[in-house]
Amino acid sequence: MDIKKIEAIGPPELPGEEGWTELKVPDTYGKGRAFITGDKTADRIKVRYFQKQSDKSFIARVWFGPATEGPAGFVHGGSMASILDEAMGAAVWLIGFTAVAARISVDYRKMLPLGTVTSVEANVISVNGRKIVSAGKISDEAGTVYAESEGLYINLPSERFGKMIHYRDEVKESLSGTDNNE
Repeated sequence: MDIKKIEAIGPPELPGEEGWTELKVPDTYGKGRAFITGDKTADRIKVRYFQKQSDKSFIARVWFGPATEGPAGFVHGGSMASILDEAMGAAVWLIGFTAVAARISVDYRKMLPLGTVTSVEANVISVNGRKIVSAGKISDEAGTVYAESEGLYINLPSERFGKMIHYRDEVKESLSGTDNNE
């Protein structure tokens, strides 16, 4: 799609589905805005986070706007890697760990056209002491997979995260099993 058309249309709504509970994310945790979610007015990335009630997995609806352009008409791989890191990390935090990425790897399967609404799914696949491995993927509504990833996250003492811990605890308390996909 042409960038001018994407800009004219603007970002779409990013609804959840039945059985998904929306996770509310603050614009900031500290001194600056959150990298992925902190600027709601930009034409970069629009995202809404959810937890599937069926298996407690993390899923996001993501729109990649004109400011994510890498190759002409397509999303920059770094934008895709950023949202995969965010999703895999969120999956780790949702099950109670306070972890950061030590390593992520991304396999790019297909170039992602600008303006595409995608689903980003992530799950924890193993825990070994302080090491947590998470996997994620970006796909569109037709099921086309654009990227898959795996990350190693290291659990750290929760005091190192300041008020982010309060946010994590609030999110966990709000996940009472009711749908909130409005």
